[in-house]
Amino acid sequence: MEEIKQLALTKMLKEMNEKHSSAEDVIHNWLCDQDDEKLLEGVLKKERSVKGAMEYCVSQAYKQKSGNTAMVDNQTVFSWVNAYFISDKAPEINKTVSAKVTPVKKSPKKKNENKPEPKKSNVEGEQLSLLDML
Repeated sequence: MEEIKQLALTKMLKEMNEKHSSAEDVIHNWLCDQDDEKLLEGVLKKERSVKGAMEYCVSQAYKQKSGNTAMVDNQTVFSWVNAYFISDKAPEINKTVSAKVTPVKKSPKKKNENKPEPKKSNVEGEQLSLLDML
């Protein structure tokens, strides 16, 4: 298993050393954290690539679009990535679809001016309450 993972990581690293998008970085990082042997074997297939996985995801998202927009959660995208790599036959990719992949950014929480600052303590071993931070 470790040998397969190392070979998959090496193959992906070679691809990531070429010009690539931030979406491909996200897919690559997710794949690096996986331990599924079947998935890693799929990464090693000659006709499969991180770029191909991203194109497959764009193609799948296109099928779900509403107007000019498609929004897909991470879990769904990573299930598509998994399907792309583990399928026996290379999945069909609609190459005519162009898309701008925009990661959703979480809006920063506004600091409540009326809330008191959490108590800070220099006493070692003091138990803190999670509610102190609210």
